[in-house]
Amino acid sequence: MTQIYLATIALEPNRWFGITQDRWATITASEWLDRIRDAGFDGIELWEAHATEAGPSERSAIFGHDLGVAVYNSYVSFDDESDEARQQAAEMARLSGAGKVKWNTGAHRDNALLDAYGERLARWVSELPGVQTVCECHDGSAMDDPLAAAEVLAAGGPPEAVGALVHTHDSGDLLRARFDAYGERICHVHVNHLNLKSPPLADIRDEFTATASLLRDLGFDGTWSLEFVDGTLSEHDNEPEKLFAAAVADLGVLREILG
Repeated sequence: MTQIYLATIALEPNRWFGITQDRWATITASEWLDRIRDAGFDGIELWEAHATEAGPSERSAIFGHDLGVAVYNSYVSFDDESDEARQQAAEMARLSGAGKVKWNTGAHRDNALLDAYGERLARWVSELPGVQTVCECHDGSAMDDPLAAAEVLAAGGPPEAVGALVHTHDSGDLLRARFDAYGERICHVHVNHLNLKSPPLADIRDEFTATASLLRDLGFDGTWSLEFVDGTLSEHDNEPEKLFAAAVADLGVLREILG
């Protein structure tokens, strides 16, 4: 069965600081874990702020829960020349027990910085034995060019240590280009839509099925995380209960399509 995770950021009302600037995380992630498990998710993609801004007891409750942290979602900077913050992120990821750690680059695209990204990634990989780093080669980042991304990822290490994810909002042409450039590294998918709305998957079943079929045709056999759900970027953005209900509904559609 396909492994499908719920990204805890999908439930976070303050993901864009819409509630407070004082802290990033406003929900207590551990309080949702039983419900996430009972709904049928295979694990969570833990947003780093739900761990780093929590106290020891909350982190223990998350890391020790039987649902398990499948992916640790880090936004640690790779623009910083110092490795200190990345070492701290690696330590938290190791403590979480995650098998994958998601990361991003900044938007600078000069060749010197691309080389530096590869060098910094290689050092970070050495801090994460047995864990696969997963680059979110995001639109607007230095890694949105598939060929540039392939070079940085290759400098970081082999596919078992350095992977990548794609998004369901990526066009078919972009998905093909990414698989042509580094398809052996693509191990994870973020289910999201960045057109300022996130419709229920039931409403876009045909479109989503076509994307899933294309990914399979390209050789994808990895894991999936629900990162955006119906209500994200809407008046319900600050209502975790409604966001969770939408995630559960989407999970049912995903199971039907993905198996």
